[in-house]
Amino acid sequence: MLDVRRLRLLSELSRRGTIAEVARVVGYTASAVSQSLAQLEHEAGVPLLERDGRRVRLTPAARGLVTRADRVVAELDAAAADLAAAHGAIRGELTVGAFPSAAAHLVVPAVRELREQHAELCCTVREHEPEDGIPLLRSGELDILVSESYDEVHPAPTGGLERHPLLTEPLLLVLPTHHPAREPVDLTTLREAAWIAGVAGTQFGVVLEQTCRSAGFSPRILHRADDAGLHRSLAEAGLGIGLLPAMACTGPEKVRFAKLATPAPRRHVSAFVRRGAAKRPALAAVLDDLRRRAGLE
Repeated sequence: MLDVRRLRLLSELSRRGTIAEVARVVGYTASAVSQSLAQLEHEAGVPLLERDGRRVRLTPAARGLVTRADRVVAELDAAAADLAAAHGAIRGELTVGAFPSAAAHLVVPAVRELREQHAELCCTVREHEPEDGIPLLRSGELDILVSESYDEVHPAPTGGLERHPLLTEPLLLVLPTHHPAREPVDLTTLREAAWIAGVAGTQFGVVLEQTCRSAGFSPRILHRADDAGLHRSLAEAGLGIGLLPAMACTGPEKVRFAKLATPAPRRHVSAFVRRGAAKRPALAAVLDDLRRRAGLE
């Protein structure tokens, strides 16, 4: 019998390309991933991986197995959802992943309310960015992921998952309180500024650079951080300016939030679940509450 969790790892390897990358996104050691794949190969009775320099490549048998495994995993998720729906009770354990501002403004209030309404439902919240949360959702480590994407920025691949849109919001400039820029701000007037960008390699890290390039210049990036609080602290100290999604522009305003004169880039917030899983009453309840808090219901 082939182990479903090991099949999920093989499927993730087909998308990620390296064992090290699979290990990073699922939170295992590379050694643990290698051992699991070796066990799967033993169970299958045929070679699944072959060396290609420092990388590994899936054999034709492995590629065929991944195609079938993805269908099997989807069917197992759908079967579990059907059984839960037949029972009808909102109960059990769910693990919800979310990026920080969505966790604070959408997920935590939803979990608090659901806990009060459904004593048999237990929700665990884990902070995850799209790049690491999506493979964890596919692998079964998460039941739902509240994720983000940006205009004109290539999103993390979400093939095989159901997307439930929640909200779309503009990005705002984060400036020191007494910054002289007149609102709405012409971005070209800030071409000489010191900028705060997201961490390199993330969607948030790319959006500032693309926005500035669209305005005709390359930003002089001095600071990088994904944390909105650190963005605000740097701007408050006069060390730089940046862009933050509207949801993150909250709290005591020791900085100035300003609109752009040209159309601002937008962030799209969505909840992802495995295909068919939304039929589970517990997951449906979480999705309904998230939609309500996002203003969709």
